[in-house]
Amino acid sequence: MKEELEAAFQKIGATLTTPVEAYLLGGGAMCFRNQKAGTKDLDLIFRNISGFKSFVSAIEKMGFLEAKQIETVYADMMAAGIWKDKADFRMDLFVNTVCRALSLSDNMANRAIHLGDYGKLAVKLVSNEDVILFKGITERPDDTNDIAAILQRADVDWEVVLGECISQSKTASWYGLLYNKFAEIEERHGIDIPIAGQILKFDRQVLVKNAFEARKKKGMRRKDAIADLRKKGFTRKELEGL
Repeated sequence: MKEELEAAFQKIGATLTTPVEAYLLGGGAMCFRNQKAGTKDLDLIFRNISGFKSFVSAIEKMGFLEAKQIETVYADMMAAGIWKDKADFRMDLFVNTVCRALSLSDNMANRAIHLGDYGKLAVKLVSNEDVILFKGITERPDDTNDIAAILQRADVDWEVVLGECISQSKTASWYGLLYNKFAEIEERHGIDIPIAGQILKFDRQVLVKNAFEARKKKGMRRKDAIADLRKKGFTRKELEGL
């Protein structure tokens, strides 16, 4: 399957009129690391709109058509678009952000490794840690199994995962999405996720803060708002500092 993917990259690179850099996520990255046998669904992310447009122009010349109807779980990922060819080989393309939540940060770009140059197309593999993050915030059922496959075959730096999660949750928190995926992996595959407890703690902090602010906006006094949150099950420690 790796050979087929590289052949596709070569064709795209030969069709491009300007140099383009693309970051390979998901199953495609897993294939090149021998964590998955194959995939007919490539996830590629571009750091700028010009690279994305150049890439789209090239694949459309090759016969790829943009999908007009998208399954809900894929639509929720907020792809810039999904393109398929006659053999039903598909490419999910993103510009910098997936699910309106997780962006291809500078740190992620620095962790990515150079896979190869295919004509005018340069492809980089997103790190195992960042593949886990991208798969951890989706609703696609196979992503749970894919994360488990990575964990069974690779040494993962959980501090990197946690650090990126904290950094990117400053603007839009998605601790809950990631915790739910980790909990599912632990239950279904029996794999311990050492940062799961920390992720849950951060999610609870966000929940209690939002709940407190919502009550304040309704005119509740601080004391009454905290008392109400205690009734909802939040602990005294979680309510400290409000």
